[in-house]
Formats: sequence, structure tokens, C-alpha cells
Amino acid sequence: MPLDGYTTITISKETATKLSRGMAHDDLGTMTIAIDYTAQLALDEEPMTTVELAQLLYH
Repeated sequence: MPLDGYTTITISKETATKLSRGMAHDDLGTMTIAIDYTAQLALDEEPMTTVELAQLLYH
């Protein structure tokens, strides 16, 4: 169980690999920062349907 204030997520190896590449490309220090960065990019776009969001996360 994580400490108070912390959360955990489970992602596939493929997604972790893609996030790792993004970390290197965008000079992001941790997987957490990469996830936050990616989520913020998605939120800054026009509203998406659940299917569109799933496709974005897949790619």
C-alpha cells in the first residue's frame, strides 16, 4: 500500500516502454512526471470521447 498522498497505477509493459521513450525525448525525470505530462497534453486538447482517450493512451 502506498504512503498517504501517493497513488499507484498499473500499466502494460508496452505503455511503460512508450512512456520511457517520451521521458528520454522530452527530458522528463521520472515516470510520474511523464504520466503527468502526457495526461496534461490530453487535457489541453478538445474534449475527447472515451474511445478517443483509449486510442491516445494506446498510441
